[in-house]
Amino acid sequence: MDKLTGSQHGDAANALFAFYGEKADELEEAGQYFMAAVALAFGIEAALLAYLLVEFGEENGGELQISDDINLSNLISAANDIDVLSVPIDALSHAHDDGNKPKFLAKDVVNRIRKFRNPIHPAVALRQGYDPCAFTRENLSEYWEIYASVTHSLLYNI
Repeated sequence: MDKLTGSQHGDAANALFAFYGEKADELEEAGQYFMAAVALAFGIEAALLAYLLVEFGEENGGELQISDDINLSNLISAANDIDVLSVPIDALSHAHDDGNKPKFLAKDVVNRIRKFRNPIHPAVALRQGYDPCAFTRENLSEYWEIYASVTHSLLYNI
């Protein structure tokens, strides 16, 4: 088991975050709403990981060493432990320069992304009777709002 650090992996984690956001845009434009939501879910995971890797350098108590097999649940717990997902939503968004406010308090909705990701695995989807074909543009809009709320919270804390 290897360790991830900001000095070695921070830039790559930021690049992954950007990649997943761009892919979500492309997939939405192509009408692939479910796959766009999958990309957003991976983007949120990359954002949480990048935040933890980059924000905790020498000036903030020393560089973190994060196990390379960390999962989304652990990242959410770590973010909640340091209270970076509790930024009030009554301020303008730090994620978008469009004059809007975030819709959700990030800590209240981030676990919905984790739960959404569970049926990505075919056996789980079959066991739960989940049909990704039923995922709509409206569902995706909600995931974009969650994504914006999480990134707002992380950017506010940088």
